[in-house]
Amino acid sequence: MEEKKRERKVTPIGEAKWAHLHKPKAPYKDKGDPKYQIDVVFDPKTPEWNTWAKNLSEAVKKIGGKQSPLKKELDDNDEPTGRYYVTFKTSDKFKPSVFDKGGHLLQDVKIGNGSKVRVAYLENEYESFGGGINLYLNAVQVMELLEFQSMSASGYGFEIESSDEFPVDPENEPF
Repeated sequence: MEEKKRERKVTPIGEAKWAHLHKPKAPYKDKGDPKYQIDVVFDPKTPEWNTWAKNLSEAVKKIGGKQSPLKKELDDNDEPTGRYYVTFKTSDKFKPSVFDKGGHLLQDVKIGNGSKVRVAYLENEYESFGGGINLYLNAVQVMELLEFQSMSASGYGFEIESSDEFPVDPENEPF
């Protein structure tokens, strides 16, 4: 049986969430292998999204699959936001390239939630769990960067008070 060559595809611009592009994400409860991964959230009000999502849904139906990579985004109360997200991932053996909008390679820049990105990927058909398509991450193009930064205590909403109980070393102050 001849294997067909898979076509590399590119998403419309979406919003990055939980990007693990320079260091693989550890497996959950040590089950499985580490993966490079990014979730991308899309607004269904854009024409590019509608065409892309329709093509992806049709590809899943064409193979008789029950599992779509398109998932509804939920808010903190588990209510649908009206947006959709897609998870792209690949083995820790295949580090994805990350580019800026000018096509220049980005080294060690941590992509923060809310960054605007496009993803180059390959569709992969599978038969287990009712069949479907998952999306192999190849590369990411960052169109608008919000670099990830660790948050300070005030960033988490803590009220900051001066205190002599815990001396502060200004060299190690996070803000």
